[in-house]
Amino acid sequence: MIRRIQYWETTKNRRIQAKQKQDSIAVTVPAFQSIPPEMPAQSQTISNNHLINEHIGTEENKNSFPVQAGKENVMPIKDYVLDPMKPQLDPLNITLFRFPIIDWDYRWQRPQQICQQFARHGYKVFYFSIETVQLNRPDATFDEIQATVQIKEAEENVWLIKLCSYNSLNAYRDAIKHPLDKLYMKWSIEVLKQKFNIHQTVSIVDLPFWSSIVFDLEDNKVIYDCMDEHAGFSNASAELLALEPELIKKADAVVTSSDILYQKAQNFNSSVHLIRNAGEFDHFAVKPQQLPLDISMVGKPIIGYIGAIAEWFDMNLVFEIAERNPDWNFVLIGNTYYSDTSNIEKLNNVFILGEKPYKELPAYLHAFDVSIIPFQINALTLATNPVKVYEYMAAGKPIVSTALPELAPMKDYVSIATGTMEFETAIWRAFHEKEAEQSTNAKKRRQYAADNTWKDRYHEFQSIILNQLYPKISIIIVTHNNWELTDRCLGSLLQYTTVPRFEIIIVDNASTDQTPANLLKLTHPNIKTILLSENDGFAGGNNIGIINATGDYVVLLNNDTMVSKDWLPRLMQPFKTDHQIAAVGPMSNFVGNDQKLDFFVGDEVYGANAAWLDEFHALFDKRFRYTDMLGFFCVMIKKEIFEKLGHLDKSFGCGMFEDDDYCLRMLQAGYRLAIAEDAFVYHHGSATFNQWDEEQKRSLFLTNKAYYETKWSRTWTEPKMPHSLFTNLVDPDKIAEIVAASNKSSVFVKCPDNWNSPREEWQERLLQICNDQTIVIACVQTYLGKPIHGIRKIGPSLYFTNNELLVEKINFNFNYVLTDLEHRGELHGDEKRLLTSV
Repeated sequence: MIRRIQYWETTKNRRIQAKQKQDSIAVTVPAFQSIPPEMPAQSQTISNNHLINEHIGTEENKNSFPVQAGKENVMPIKDYVLDPMKPQLDPLNITLFRFPIIDWDYRWQRPQQICQQFARHGYKVFYFSIETVQLNRPDATFDEIQATVQIKEAEENVWLIKLCSYNSLNAYRDAIKHPLDKLYMKWSIEVLKQKFNIHQTVSIVDLPFWSSIVFDLEDNKVIYDCMDEHAGFSNASAELLALEPELIKKADAVVTSSDILYQKAQNFNSSVHLIRNAGEFDHFAVKPQQLPLDISMVGKPIIGYIGAIAEWFDMNLVFEIAERNPDWNFVLIGNTYYSDTSNIEKLNNVFILGEKPYKELPAYLHAFDVSIIPFQINALTLATNPVKVYEYMAAGKPIVSTALPELAPMKDYVSIATGTMEFETAIWRAFHEKEAEQSTNAKKRRQYAADNTWKDRYHEFQSIILNQLYPKISIIIVTHNNWELTDRCLGSLLQYTTVPRFEIIIVDNASTDQTPANLLKLTHPNIKTILLSENDGFAGGNNIGIINATGDYVVLLNNDTMVSKDWLPRLMQPFKTDHQIAAVGPMSNFVGNDQKLDFFVGDEVYGANAAWLDEFHALFDKRFRYTDMLGFFCVMIKKEIFEKLGHLDKSFGCGMFEDDDYCLRMLQAGYRLAIAEDAFVYHHGSATFNQWDEEQKRSLFLTNKAYYETKWSRTWTEPKMPHSLFTNLVDPDKIAEIVAASNKSSVFVKCPDNWNSPREEWQERLLQICNDQTIVIACVQTYLGKPIHGIRKIGPSLYFTNNELLVEKINFNFNYVLTDLEHRGELHGDEKRLLTSV
């Protein structure tokens, strides 16, 4: 069964893509771009000239140099219009998942109110049922899940979802234990993401039960809305309670509804926010014209309660007061659950009217003369911020409550009573308020309720999402001529930058081509343009951009780049893992250090081939490694770093070595640098410098190198090249020596010649062999149509070669043959033997 789950997980993308074209609920996904003509292969021989060019490629775009006359980019340019896009705070970039504590159609409380506010403000909201659909089949397929998951539109922008599971699950009584429960639930959510074209999600979790699933969702932020002390409920299982500390720790943010819960959560998480409950003022403030029949038959005065009549309701308190005051009538509205009401029902002045629809509650509330909150004082109620107090106040009604800590700040609006006699006296005083005093107090209560609505609480939630979960990103591009490249760069940015909050700051260094005129035509709300009258160089231009940046993170991006799908979320991931990281860079096709890929499929018109990019993301997902050097063709740096260390050094003039210099400054200040191995940004490389002759480039290189070495009193060393075990190696003995020294299990796999997309079964089986404890070398001739030459690194532990002679000296631990793999069959071989012939 576990192998079946692993198989379905690894083949998920292929199956999803195959079904998207024919499935009626799936959103159409654009097909992969056709593989463009191959660019000429770059020589692997590193000459001095090549070294300089590579270093230039590592550096900033060096667009501070003037472009030589007559130089035109002859590659075909994709025309596009900078259509007005969503503003930077547009909620449509984020979808809200609510993993609740109650069902949507249950008593209308905080979960539904907050979700409704998000929906009214334009968010898509998916509200999950606390029950699942049981399949009870170990061999269910994704297609069957897709056909079974229940989706119902409740109101505009709100959908009610019932997930599938292997067993029947209830969020209160059960735990997600069985692997198939988790798998089927994840597939159910994947169905939603396809159907509604969902990308970035925020999951608000109300109950620890859901913690087993929410942290496995991709592109998902988790807010734990801790609104109750779950240990105070008699039906809370030990399993559920045991999940809560880990949920609090792992959540991206924790929201609590009371101060006691806030103090508790602070012990586990540094991002804790207090958002108390509220009321729907407009719903409760207006007095209905007609009373419901059942309460119209009750004589005055009426002391009323609306809410659950459960274990926390102080039945004895109400019984004693009602028994001593037979002229007072008590109306209790709510489900009695398993409460023993037999004693109180004997009293003629107590009316238990049962649960009422939310829309009818104002009519009952306005019939009350005094409203009460008769809660017992225990662990549950000490942490309770009662919703009903805001609803009572919206109607202007006098309120009497037991001594709940959360009501202490409301003492000017609520009478707090300790003990039966105080409670009874407070009710009597409310009855005998003078008319003028009643009017004044009612206005005060109404105003308090009007200032504490669910709309206000929504804005507090949204502020956490936009400011805490999705920090603002400032993308700075320095330009000098080369409009065609800038045009491509902007096109890719607007297509693939999906984070909710970003700005693009373009600083033009006195371009003399059509760049200034075209920049002035841009009307995108997220783009700022700064036109300089003089060329201030790469460092100077970026410094101006940094000064004007309002984001929490700054991305310095060359204009001869094209970003790819998910580039920003993947760049940001290492920052979440290690708070000492100051800067993160992506992998690329052209860069002069170990950010350079050993193998890449794409071209300079479209950037990364879409099929290759999907493979790349899957192979390197969430991987990063530390480095001592990042190329500033694309680098993300915390804004606070510039505030602490200052800006780029303008003494380097037009370009080269600014990145070496600033990386060293960050390292010496105690920070770390990281490469996001799953992030890719295409880099044209030396777009402007290549128009210079070799002597000009060499002169600049040597001048700035000398300045760097003098400044730091150290000799500059060449950056590391591709992060591969076998870069440029053709010696079988040396290759075998490296494998032997790795202390990892070595595997050779004989494969069909061509690796294509979508994957075939042999490809899936090959990937299953790969892990961090192995070195897998597979004999493959082409990867997505591009020939393999030598030994090329494809994944973290996966290498392809077109020449078995290169690996003939390796004493492989395992030797597999996939050329004649039977469908669903086992791998052939799997025994230790020496590969002695080819």
